Amino acid sequence: MKRREFLGGLAASAALLPFPGVVSVVHAQEKGKLTFLTPSAFSLAFSPILYASAAGLFKKEGIDVQVEAGRGAAQVVQLTAAKQVQTGRTGGANYMMARVNNNAPVIAIATIAQRSPFAVISSKDAPIRNPQDLAGKTIGVQSAGGSMEATLDLLLMRSKIDPKSVRRERVADSAASFGMIQAKRVDGFLGNMSAAIRLTSQNYPVATMPMDDGVPGQVYVAEESVLAANKDQFVAFLRAAYRSVQELMAMDDEGLKKAVALMRGKFDIPGADNESIAVADMRANRDLWTTSDPKKLLRCNEAQWKEGEELLRGAGMLKQPTTKPLYTNEIWEAANG
Repeated sequence: MKRREFLGGLAASAALLPFPGVVSVVHAQEKGKLTFLTPSAFSLAFSPILYASAAGLFKKEGIDVQVEAGRGAAQVVQLTAAKQVQTGRTGGANYMMARVNNNAPVIAIATIAQRSPFAVISSKDAPIRNPQDLAGKTIGVQSAGGSMEATLDLLLMRSKIDPKSVRRERVADSAASFGMIQAKRVDGFLGNMSAAIRLTSQNYPVATMPMDDGVPGQVYVAEESVLAANKDQFVAFLRAAYRSVQELMAMDDEGLKKAVALMRGKFDIPGADNESIAVADMRANRDLWTTSDPKKLLRCNEAQWKEGEELLRGAGMLKQPTTKPLYTNEIWEAANG
């Protein structure tokens, strides 16, 4: 199914907000089938899932995973809460705010990016080198209310910069957005590591500022009742994802080239046709998956989640008491413990 048709059908079938009382039109989940939603167009940033699908790792676990490209991290939470998709990837800060402030019936079942995968991309002619350089600037974000904007707000608050002093403009999370900088429509834009690597490899005059905001970077989520009713399927899903990450982490450059070729055979991944760029992209993204214990890849780190919650609450971004658990390691333990 084409991405536009898939997302259009979902948007027409359910009212997604507010989260409390959301009712799904999906009454039953077909056994052995899961739909996974990425927060944006396919990229090598999502290789743990794309590779697991292309390499048949999900199939080996007895599940059929349909991977679809979404339109923003907030949409992943919304559609998962509405039971329109069974799982997806979204930003840690974005998810935590939805869980606490809006009582979203979704829970994090894994942490794939241990720190923010985003960076502020600007021009070397007018570089943004530190958070203080953001004041008074116009910054491009992929979607309003998504994980990129949440990361930006947290970074500004931690740096004691008024978020209102930074104007936001909607842009695509892709290398093409550099043209908006050249046209002086924005001073910079937020992109993932894939966009930054592609620009650098193509010799664009790029300045990159990483955005480590102290919050779990990217997580996989599931709706609570769907998770409880289909635990075995989620265990199989996470076991395959874990194996995918382990295999990708162990690959040398030649292995990564083969893995990229395998993913490209099944998914349309812009920019992945250039081998040198693709390998650099994969290596940069792999750095985000690493924890202090390589055997605990994808596991939610208790200390990190506690710190992230404290940072968000201190910044005023969590406005309600935390009455529900923010994550569970039950599925991870069942899959890999």
